Amino acid sequence: MKLFSNRKYNVILRYSIIAIIITLLLVTALFKWDTIKNIFSVIVKIFEPIIWGAVIAFIMNPIMMSTEKFLKRFIFRKKPRPKLTRAIGVTVAALVFIAVILAIILSVIPEIMSSIPGIYSGITNDLIPNVKTWAKTILNDNPSVQEAVMNGLSDLGLSLQRLLSTLGPQLTGLLNSLLDFANSVKNFIFGFIVAIYFLASKKTLQAQAKKLIVACFREDTYRWIFNFTTDTNSALLNFIYGKVIDSIIIGVICCIGMLIFNMPYVMLISIIIGITNIIPIFGPFIGAIPSALLVLIAEPRKVIWFLLFILALQQLDGNIIGPKILGSRIGLSSFWMLFSIIVFGSMFGIVGMIVGVPLFAVAYDLLTGYVNSKLERKNMPTDDDYYDIPCVEIGLVRDDNEPIEIEQRDYPAEDKTQ
Repeated sequence: MKLFSNRKYNVILRYSIIAIIITLLLVTALFKWDTIKNIFSVIVKIFEPIIWGAVIAFIMNPIMMSTEKFLKRFIFRKKPRPKLTRAIGVTVAALVFIAVILAIILSVIPEIMSSIPGIYSGITNDLIPNVKTWAKTILNDNPSVQEAVMNGLSDLGLSLQRLLSTLGPQLTGLLNSLLDFANSVKNFIFGFIVAIYFLASKKTLQAQAKKLIVACFREDTYRWIFNFTTDTNSALLNFIYGKVIDSIIIGVICCIGMLIFNMPYVMLISIIIGITNIIPIFGPFIGAIPSALLVLIAEPRKVIWFLLFILALQQLDGNIIGPKILGSRIGLSSFWMLFSIIVFGSMFGIVGMIVGVPLFAVAYDLLTGYVNSKLERKNMPTDDDYYDIPCVEIGLVRDDNEPIEIEQRDYPAEDKTQ
């Protein structure tokens, strides 16, 4: 955009327009977030099979690449066959993905089905009689509490009547939920098929995307885009695979610990703890609540010991296992991890809580690189510790080879009479 003969004014105009557009977008996002979210939901619903396909292809891609690397090194070393190599790589990745899905289904569903009779028996034979006995004892000894409970039961009866009167809409909502679930399964299957096409056409799609980006942007811009996408891909893969390994380890330790302490529903609770552990920070609490309820139904006396065991397990994961697996993969402090989980989780739910940390890590690295480059241009150190040293005049340009000299100053004593 050139409206002025002076280059300086054109640059100012360009940046002013960009600043105005960004400001308008931020204001719209803040005050019209519900509208934006609804529009985003409609778009996601339209492209859901494609999105599923991209996600599944992203997960299957490392398996395919590892298979191709093995084939090129040991099978087709003398006579390369790229098309056959790619076909075998896609097939192996698809079979591994299907095997993992089936293993999860075959391990979770039978465990849930076998646990349902025990849960029902625990509720009807143990929990309800114990609650009745406890309530009867409390009510007989406290007339005021008995009156309050009776009033509450009356209100509960009225609420049940109103609920029965609205049973039709509830059934309609249940039917809609079942239809949504069936639609999600359909989109997942279509997404798996799309993922196979994505992987089979990966080379062509990458070339077309790079061609479009190079054609639309300057050299420094498209190189930045390529570096950004590479960093994002690496951060997501490292985090997801690292978190899956961490969750498997936690699930196995949970299973062993529950067997040692002779707790109920060992496999079901271990699976719940392992799956929910994928969600950073809040995952252990999300998995501990239903697991504690299951223990409470089966053996109420062991629920406190179970909660203490889960607390110790999560401390082990948070301080030893997790940092060993994920410490070098993310590079975020605990505060920024919590910040990213809260923000992305409030915006996109469970999915946002899972992918928010690696995405924020990429943004954090980009911002850190930008800030460090600005400091290097000013001949200033980029180490955070320099700016944390007390009594140092921030802004003094110094040579990196020279030691930091802290000037000793006499500060006036505090007036304690104030």
